[in-house]
Order: sequence, then C-alpha cells, then structure tokens
Amino acid sequence: ICADTVRRKVDLVARVRRNKETTLKTYDEAIALIVAMSLAHVRLVEEFKASLNLEEIQWLDGQAYAYSQNTPYFPLIDLLNRGFQIKEGDSPEVVKEKIETGIESVAHRTDIIPFIGSLYSLNYPEAEGVSPEFWKTRLYDAIGVIFAALAQSGPTVICLEDLHWADTSFMELLRYVLLELRYPVMFICNYRPTLSLFRSHQLSGLTASYHEIRMEDLSPSETQVMVTSLLKSKHVPAELQKFVRENIGGNPFFVEEVISALIESETLVRRNGDWHLSRPIRQAEMPSTIHGVISARLDHLENESKRILQAASVIGRSFLYDILKRCTDLEAQLDRSLTRLERLDLIHAKSFQPDMEYVFKSALTQEVVYNGLLKKERQIIHERIAIVMEDLFQDRLPEFCETLAFHFKQGLSISKAVDYLVKAGEKSLSRYAVEESHQYFEEAFALLAHKPDRTQAEDGLLVEILIKWSLVFYYRGDFKTLVELLQSYKAVAESLDDKKRFGMFLAWLGFSLYSRAEYVDSHAYLYQALAIGEEIEDQQIIGYTCAWLAWTCTELGRMEEAIRYGERAQSIVTHFPQDHYLFFKSVGGIGFACIRNGDRQRAEKAGHTILAYGQKYSNIRSMVLGHWIIGYNHFEDNNFQAAIEHNQKALDIAADPFYAQFTKLILGMAYTQNSQFQEAGEILKDVLDSSQKLGIEQLGTPASAMIGFGMMAQGQMNHGLKMVQDALAVIKQNQRSGIYARFVLALGEVYLQIVDKSAPISLSLVAKNIGFVMKNVPCGSKVALQQAQDALSALDQP
Repeated sequence: ICADTVRRKVDLVARVRRNKETTLKTYDEAIALIVAMSLAHVRLVEEFKASLNLEEIQWLDGQAYAYSQNTPYFPLIDLLNRGFQIKEGDSPEVVKEKIETGIESVAHRTDIIPFIGSLYSLNYPEAEGVSPEFWKTRLYDAIGVIFAALAQSGPTVICLEDLHWADTSFMELLRYVLLELRYPVMFICNYRPTLSLFRSHQLSGLTASYHEIRMEDLSPSETQVMVTSLLKSKHVPAELQKFVRENIGGNPFFVEEVISALIESETLVRRNGDWHLSRPIRQAEMPSTIHGVISARLDHLENESKRILQAASVIGRSFLYDILKRCTDLEAQLDRSLTRLERLDLIHAKSFQPDMEYVFKSALTQEVVYNGLLKKERQIIHERIAIVMEDLFQDRLPEFCETLAFHFKQGLSISKAVDYLVKAGEKSLSRYAVEESHQYFEEAFALLAHKPDRTQAEDGLLVEILIKWSLVFYYRGDFKTLVELLQSYKAVAESLDDKKRFGMFLAWLGFSLYSRAEYVDSHAYLYQALAIGEEIEDQQIIGYTCAWLAWTCTELGRMEEAIRYGERAQSIVTHFPQDHYLFFKSVGGIGFACIRNGDRQRAEKAGHTILAYGQKYSNIRSMVLGHWIIGYNHFEDNNFQAAIEHNQKALDIAADPFYAQFTKLILGMAYTQNSQFQEAGEILKDVLDSSQKLGIEQLGTPASAMIGFGMMAQGQMNHGLKMVQDALAVIKQNQRSGIYARFVLALGEVYLQIVDKSAPISLSLVAKNIGFVMKNVPCGSKVALQQAQDALSALDQP
C-alpha cells in the first residue's frame, strides 16, 4: 500500500513535468508528500526504491547516526555529501570546489554558497562576522532554494533515515522545510516511535500531504507468507510453521533472524530443492528474544569476521570502508570477511560513491554487536578510530570535531575529548545550535569536574570552559543555573595563578547576578573584575565590565556613573572591531541610563544607533536592543502606542529567550498603561513564568508589579494591591531606586484617582471592592502624598 501510494504521487509529479501541467490544482495534488515511517525499515525502503525508475526520478539520501545526535545539521551535511560527491578524504579546497560547482549547477545561485560552505567550516567573507541567528536564517533560505531548484528540475525523492538520532537543529530545519516548501518534493522520513516528527497543531495543515506509516506486527497468515518468501519455497516444514506461529509472533525482523539462525546452525537444511529440519527445533536451543537470536548468530561467526564486525559496530550503524580498513589489524582478511557478512545478511553495501560505505542490517544488530564487547575493548577501538580520523581528516579537523569528540570521549584520552568537545561547543554556537552547544560544554565540563586528580592546568581549563559556557547560558536565558555554577567554582578560579581568566570569570558572575536582580553583588564583582582588567591592562575585561556596569549602575540609580562606564566601554570597541556585542551592549547601557535619567533625545539617538548597527552587520540582537531602547524611551515618555509598536518589532525578530523576555516586559507594561489588559496579562504572565523558571528576577519582579496594577485597574483591588506591594518590597530590597520610584508614583496615582474620582468608578466595582474603598478613600490623599515623597527619596539616593 505504501509503495502504491508513493508511486502514484511520484508518477503524478513526473506527468506534470512531462506535460507541463501547471494548474494550481495539479500542483496541490503533487506537492511535498511526507511519508513518515515510525520504525526504520531498510528492506521496505530498498524495495520501494528498486521499484522506481531512477532515470526519471532524483533520489537523495541523508542519514543520522547515534554518534551524530549533537552534531548540528548532520543529516543535511550527509545528504549534501552524497549529492555533491564529497569524499571523506577530500581536501578543503576540493570540498569548496564541489560545493560551489554543485550549488551553481542545481540552483544557479552564488549568494547562498557561503552559508552552505560554512557547514563544512569553510571561510567566506559574506558569512564572517554575522550573528549566529542571522546565519541560521540564511541557511534556511539556502536550503529552501536548493530543494525548490531540485523540484523544478524533475521529480525528487529525499529519503532521511534514523531521524530519532537527528540533532535538534536539523529537526527544526526539517519541520520548517516540510511546512513551508511549496514545490513537489517527496520526503521519506524513517524514525523510531520515540520521535514525534510534528506537533499536533502542525499536523492540521498537512492532511493532504502527510502520511504516517506505523510498522505494525504481521498477522499469523502474513508471517507464514513471509517465511515462505524468505525460504523461496512453498513447502515449509510443519514443525517450523508451528514454531514460528507459537514462539516468534509477527515481528518481521525477528522472523528473518530466526530463519537465518536456523540455517546457519544447520538445523534447517535444504535437500533436493526442499527444506527439512535436521533435528527438532527445541534441541537447537533457539533463544526466545531477538537480542538472543542475534547473539547466537554472532557466535557462529569465525573469529576474524566477528572481530571486524565488532570494530565496525564501534564506528556506527553505517561505516566507511576506508576507516574500518585503517582501524583493524585484520586488513588482509577484511574483504573476504565483509563479503561473508553481507552473504549472512548482517551488513550490506549502502553506497559505492563518493566512498565505499556499509550499513548494518538494522540498528539492533549493530547495538547487539557493540554491547557484546567488553568496556575496555570498546575504549581501545574508539581511541583507534579517533586517531585514524585525526590523521585522515587532518586538513578538515574543524569539520569533524563533533565525531572526534564522540570517539575520544568513549576512548581513553580525556584531554583530547575535552578539547574537541569545547571546539564542538563553540562551533555549534556559531551556527546558533544552542542546545547542541550546551550539550558539548556540559560533557566537557563533566569530564574535568569529576576527574579526581585534577592538575592546576586542568583547573584552569575548567574555568575557561565555564567562561565560554556562560555565553550559552546567556543565549538560553538560564541565569539560575549559571549563577549556581559560577559561585560553586569561584574558589577554584580564585586559586589560579591566572588573572585574565579570574577577571573574566568575575565579570560573568557579576553580569549573571544582574539578571538575577542582585545588583549590589553584581556591582561588587564587576568592579573587582574591572580592577583586575586595569591591573593587567586587559582591554577585553575592561570593555565587558564597563559595558555591564552601565546596566547595573542604572538599576542602582547611579545614572551619571552608568553613562561614564558606557562611554569608557565605547572607547575600547575599536580594539575589537568584530565584537558586535561589546558595541551594542555599551551603547545600550548609555541609552538605558539616559531613559531613566530623562534624557529622551540622547536615549532616542542611542536606540537608532544600535538599530542601524544591527541592520548594517545583520546582528539580530543589536536590532532587538535598538527597538527596545526606542520603545522603552517612548514608554517613559507616556507614548504607549509607539512603545508597543517598537517592542512588537523587537519581539518579532528576537531569537534568544532572554532577549524575547525583556522585550515582552516593556510590551506588557505598555499594554497595561494603554488599558489593553488582556494582552498585557498574557505577556506578563509569560515573563513571570520564565523568570521563575530561569532565574531572571530582573524582569520577573516588575512583571509581577504590572500584573498587580492591571488587576487593580480591572477591579481586583485587594489582590492587585498585594502583588504590587510584594513586588515593591523586593525592588526596594534590591535597591532598584529608578524603577522603585516609578512604581511608587504609579501607586500614588491610583490612590489619588480614588480620592479625586478622576477616573469613573462604577457602582458594581465599588460593591466588589467595598472593603478596599472604605479603607483607603478617607486617607487616600495622605497615602498618595507619602508615595510621592517615597519616590523622591528613592531618586535622591546615590
């Protein structure tokens, strides 16, 4: 049924191309069929592929592997390797030539080349210096162009296997392509049931083009048909039929393995064209599980073939002939053993171009072979594979650092594992594969942190990892975990005879505490880091601490000091022309201080400067911050509609959780002031939830106060007042004098409205809040005056 459905769709696409039927209806029928198989079934795909006319149809393969789960966009790279005939042993120059030639011949576009080439760690000026999230948007555009060009050149099938091992970034890209591509391309996606290819809300728009095929067990009659097919005979011994029916069930792979095991043990033999049992099956001691059957089959292998198969299993589900040849000490027996293993249907040749590649018959077979090795044996083979790959890819190491990290981690060299894990983390972050980057840094950190006999040099490396990892936490917005980590290893950082590392460590700790609204401690650590930077004359430490001090000092109400720090950071920017963050963060700090200080003109100029800078260098964070500064400046000037417009623009392009949340805070505040309480409530609740989860109290406390004001405006006065007062107590404790003054004045205005009746209050509202009105109306003006005095007092504090 699957093959018939797909073939009809492919035939329709081919007919469209031949007859140039371009009506919208015809294309709607032919567009992007997605066949999602819930279990990877190599045989089904192979037989379907064999049934097609590949002279008329373009068939492209891409695969994920167990070791590639954290390698950003690995199945895409695998697919491009096959499509552009990129070999493992190619030099970077050859890889570059093949990519450029391949893209120009397929898409006839040169502007997308840099963003495909950078997947291979190739350098292009167009992709240098752009923000990671901008690089990601350009990659998406490039892939869309390539797939569209393929579709326009003829019927295209893209088969993606073992997607349960695909990395997060690729799955996000795949969902985007499948949902947005508007050309007739068929995707076959194989994966285990543990993966959900689409979210439920996404499936509603895919009803015409999405078909999910779950590989269910065969019925008893279908199982018997399968046995007949496997033995290529209609005469199957009755005892074998009974054994299969009563003991095997309908798992087709289990059936195949049992039949193969019976033949290999010579329990099932062929005489005169018919099959016979040489002895009762029970005497063959047939294992009752599929793992057991595979293990029994492996036990019948000669020693050389088994050792070669074990080495292959360490490489992965698929393995290249050249790598296996270099890893085994049985090179003379390799070809003969591979031929025998193919004949036994344990492996089969997957491709001959661009490199000779084999694949295990199933992931389960590879898993059983791998688990049959002792831990020490696995470590030795992993180490050998990593060393071979280092030598084989010495000119392309950045491209393969993820795979090298995997094998060295499973091997014996912790230092090399840490080195490649860190490189993989940095590389992933440059591609805006944040979760993959986080995983790599976490693994590198764990290897060193749990090492019982760390040297001082390793302590230094551990601190270096924490400094680099901090940027990932910043992108994720997880300041709660970051502060806990940095505080736990502060003593280790302080014990180092390395002031540069210690200074940057303290700077990150100070900035992280800023996000947790611990401004006094934030200021202390940043000031200490600045002193170290000045002592060793390190411009990077001075620049970053000054940029961050501008923000911390603003929250503490020290506006003039904040502006001085921001201006000092700006003077250092010229030392780091490629560091976009240092530029826009320092200008943003000046703008933030000017907003709180009432210098509307300078704040507006700062916002537009940051916005223009982001547009010039394609830096999304800079553009978000620019819109935010302009929008927040309008908010403080009581132009709430303009504040909403600019913060909505910022939110529309924000890629990081942290940047999205601080944009939502001002957006929610502006909605509240604009009496759009429903919109405000939803947004501010999201900010509050994120703050509690990730430790961004800098945003969560003001969000809580604004939710309280919104509740009071809608008549829930007692509950709303309590939320405002609780938030104000926290804000005062954190010495946030600027925002404390604003909220206290706002609360005073509420009391004045009640006393002066400057805002209409309905009888039903009074009835619902009679206790609040009776308590506050007689003394409302006195309370309002006190609130104003408190606000002025807060602003007068240094």
